[in-house]
Formats: sequence, structure tokens, C-alpha cells
Amino acid sequence: MKTWLALLGAPSIVLGCLCVNYALVTPACHLGGHALLDGVSGTSLVVCTAATLLAWRRWRETRRSPAQMAADATARPARAVFIAAVAAGVGALSVLSVIAISIPQWLLSAC
Repeated sequence: MKTWLALLGAPSIVLGCLCVNYALVTPACHLGGHALLDGVSGTSLVVCTAATLLAWRRWRETRRSPAQMAADATARPARAVFIAAVAAGVGALSVLSVIAISIPQWLLSAC
């Protein structure tokens, strides 16, 4: 579960952040600030970071697993290590994507 949240959930959160921010541009313009947009982006960043940290911890746990040392069962632990490493990478890319999405809203006006 730790890896799947970063592998599937983090990219979905990035897309959700983009859609919700796009939908909130008009209300943010009427309210005179972009606190709504910053709130959505901040929440997305926190959730993506948490998912990435969970996947990274899982990668470290599976990488040091003593079951990996057995010569007869190398496929399953290697698969778990690979999935955890890919999940950590996807989560890190999602964190960077949320930051890249947020930069224009910090620099430009919502109106």
C-alpha cells in the first residue's frame, strides 16, 4: 500500500491540483487574492510529499530485506524493490510537478 499511493495516487493528485486550480481562477479573481489557489497547491504538495516519503521508506526497507539474500527466492524481493524504487521516483516527479504548476500562480495575478 505504501508504494501504490505514490505510484498511482501522486500523479492523480497532480492532475487534480491542476484541474481544481483552473476551476478556482474565477472565484480567486473575485475574492481579490490567490489564497484558494495556494491552499490547493499546498495541500497537493503535502500529500504528494507524504506519499513519496512512504514509498522511499518502503524502498529502503525492501532493499535491506534479509529475504533477498536467499538464492531460491530472488524474483519476488527484487520485484518489490523495483516497484518501491519506481514509486519513489514517480512521487518525486509528482512533487516537482506540483511545484512547477505553482510557480506561475505565485508570479502572475489570477485576473
